[in-house]
Amino acid sequence: MVLAHWPAAVSEHRLEAVRGGFDFGHGLLASFGIERAVYINGHLVASSSAQVPDVGRMTPDQAAALAATTGTVEVIRNGAGNSVDASAFNQVTAATVIQNSLDNQDIRSLTTIHAAVNSQVAFRSLNLQQSLQAGLIGSLGH
Repeated sequence: MVLAHWPAAVSEHRLEAVRGGFDFGHGLLASFGIERAVYINGHLVASSSAQVPDVGRMTPDQAAALAATTGTVEVIRNGAGNSVDASAFNQVTAATVIQNSLDNQDIRSLTTIHAAVNSQVAFRSLNLQQSLQAGLIGSLGH
């Protein structure tokens, strides 16, 4: 094949839109987790969770767990006579549908998102830079 017939390289702008992960640089890490749980009358009836301790180095297993937790519609039925047309949710992700036909039920649906950044590395770097700058300024005329 002649080089002139090869397709053009993908632009950086296009690549940025499809790339995964985060590169914060300087040892800065980000972690992410999501937990979904449904309780009926104090009893756990459904749950799912995914944890990604380092978003920049997400493994295929972590990505699959995250997709399963955030990319599904979960239907929970409490009592008789509940039905739902699952095709009604074909464009929806990360939904929990709770159907209840019983009276006096305590129903709780919880979604907890955990996000953290180890910014201590960045603060140490900033402190070092400030100390060096103060030392250089102090040495100029004193």
